Amino acid sequence: MHEISLIQQKLATLLSQELWDGFDFGGILCLRIGAKRMTINHKHEEVEIGHYSLHISGAWRLWQNQRIIIGSGDWAQPDPAGVDRSALHSFLSSFWPQSLFIRSIQINRIGDVKLHLSKDYCLELLIDSTNKEYWRLIDDDTDEHFIVEAHDDEEDSA
Repeated sequence: MHEISLIQQKLATLLSQELWDGFDFGGILCLRIGAKRMTINHKHEEVEIGHYSLHISGAWRLWQNQRIIIGSGDWAQPDPAGVDRSALHSFLSSFWPQSLFIRSIQINRIGDVKLHLSKDYCLELLIDSTNKEYWRLIDDDTDEHFIVEAHDDEEDSA
């Protein structure tokens, strides 16, 4: 994995930014962060994007007031109403449009990340294995992808 200081440096760009949308795409939680703008996607459709995208493919959980609201383990749980394809999909469609701001960021020695949000929410990105991609931060203005995965430090030093 990258050095903790490099992860801190990359994530620091998110401080005070607005987290304004979230959706699931192929088993990945995708969050839109920062200034909104319109662009044309690969299907030639006009879509709204943020300055940053955070794609979370590893374990995560969202909590508020010491209570877990939803987590990556809820992904495959059926929607209680039986309408949406998952409890996560149902949650995300009811949770947004809500504007949350990233107030502070903490990273522990093994690389778990806590994004402390407004309204006392906290989104935790958890390192839960030794052999996969955990998350990536995409700068949608430059198309730079900062990927946090199990063995990226070995590749960087090669």
